[in-house]
Amino acid sequence: MTPRRCALVWLDGTDFARYALVPEDVLPGWTGTEVDDVIGEYVAAVRHSGRDVLALGGEPLPVTWIPGARVFARWYYAEDDSALLSVLEAVMDSDGWEDVLDVELGGRYVLTAASYSGTWIADHIGNPDEVQELVRVDLPSGRYRVQSLIVDPNPENRWMLERLLAQ
Repeated sequence: MTPRRCALVWLDGTDFARYALVPEDVLPGWTGTEVDDVIGEYVAAVRHSGRDVLALGGEPLPVTWIPGARVFARWYYAEDDSALLSVLEAVMDSDGWEDVLDVELGGRYVLTAASYSGTWIADHIGNPDEVQELVRVDLPSGRYRVQSLIVDPNPENRWMLERLLAQ
């Protein structure tokens, strides 16, 4: 059964199990191979053109960005995503979050399959036909701690969460 997407924009566009949060100002030099060294990592950072690029990988799971919480959610399984926001609200203050890494972020980003070249990404930004390929992310400049948490509020729902905490 194909899960139904209800409230959020989900990216399903990676067969390589890697997404990248690429700063828009480094797109001209992005080849789509920069995160190859962290292919097995669930969360990692690579440096490109003097900027941190956050990589989400490990499995080819659908991903979304929840801006108000500064959380990336990856969909392990669920009938739909209708419970995700209430589950997220319930766990935001949980002690179960695990520190993963610190990154320096800020500005406009594109979350997309890591294998897409910067040229392809730039050509498709703002194209409504590509809504399932790209998600725009705006972040205030600063240092962020990335924390992960797997939530499974019941046997039918499971998501992996990565949040960005301003330092």
